[in-house]
Amino acid sequence: MSSPTAEGVSSDAQFRRRRELAETAARGGLGGAFYVLGWLVVAYGAGLHRSRPLLAAGLTGLFLLLAGLRLALGRRSAGQAEPIAPLLSAWWLLLLTTAALWGGLAVWVLLDPQMQPARLVALICTVAYATAFAHTFAMRWHYALLAIALLFLPSVVLSWFVVGFGGVAFALSVFLVYLLSALRQSRQQYERQLLLELALLHQRDLYEKQSRTDALTGLDNRREFAFNLERALIADGPLSLLLIDIDHFKLINDRYGHAAGDAVLTAFADQLREHFDGRGARLARIGGEEFAVLLAGADEDAAAAAALALCRRLARAPLAPNAERGAVTVSIGVGELRAERGQRSDDFLAAVDRSLYRAKAEGRNRVCRVER
Repeated sequence: MSSPTAEGVSSDAQFRRRRELAETAARGGLGGAFYVLGWLVVAYGAGLHRSRPLLAAGLTGLFLLLAGLRLALGRRSAGQAEPIAPLLSAWWLLLLTTAALWGGLAVWVLLDPQMQPARLVALICTVAYATAFAHTFAMRWHYALLAIALLFLPSVVLSWFVVGFGGVAFALSVFLVYLLSALRQSRQQYERQLLLELALLHQRDLYEKQSRTDALTGLDNRREFAFNLERALIADGPLSLLLIDIDHFKLINDRYGHAAGDAVLTAFADQLREHFDGRGARLARIGGEEFAVLLAGADEDAAAAAALALCRRLARAPLAPNAERGAVTVSIGVGELRAERGQRSDDFLAAVDRSLYRAKAEGRNRVCRVER
């Protein structure tokens, strides 16, 4: 069985992956359209549709294909019917492929004299796309850094060797430093926001758990017991209920004090956990010294046997401080829900409660079944 801490870590990791996928899909879904638009402006500015129509059409088709794949992957990500890790890998494959394609295209525009009219547009688009990676894809910063390197770094390096581009090369180099700083800050901001959301989720879960749990014993409280009883009533298979009352509990409080009484209640709850471990039981404290055990899948004979074994267990392990063996006993009422009775939850609970009071009236420290 996983520890609460392990379960919490696993839940946090799952939340992080879901959040990363949602953010990546939201920010990357329409991004492909900007690459298509940027390429069309570059191609038109260089007159590529007239001089090299097949090349212009081929690259347009390639950018359209990548944009379409983003939209399709966005729809798959929205459903989250698939494992998250492969979807994230597919996203980054598309993002990095697009970045590498545009980075190569920018180098070609800088090197080809025929593309000279479109150089400024290509560089502006390159700056814009690299900025988008620094500010909007910091969820996985090392991939975003790789994308910036593929997209922007070739243009920065090459611009130093293009005649008349000295000022532009310096500006691009300075801007590269800014991009690295922006990526770092975006990552830190994303982590802060994520930690805040996780803290709020943990607080919500804590309040929800506290609303369903008895503060002293850690067992289900009466509200949660009523909910589980209603849910168990509509399930298939036998269902048995044990109502347990600690005998003469008021005397324990009077003799040893309420702190000792609380210690007895806590110790008894631990005994219940150990005794019913592995039986699929739902344990609850439904009153001061009254407890309930729901046994789904157990008939009345099995439930009564478990109740008798619990009485014997308590006789061997006294719960009251400084008490002789067997000083704390319990009275138990046992009943099984039977389809032919047509009982509601209130009727079923009342019938088992009557058997509990019969056990107390007959001398306590005993098990009584529901009378048929």
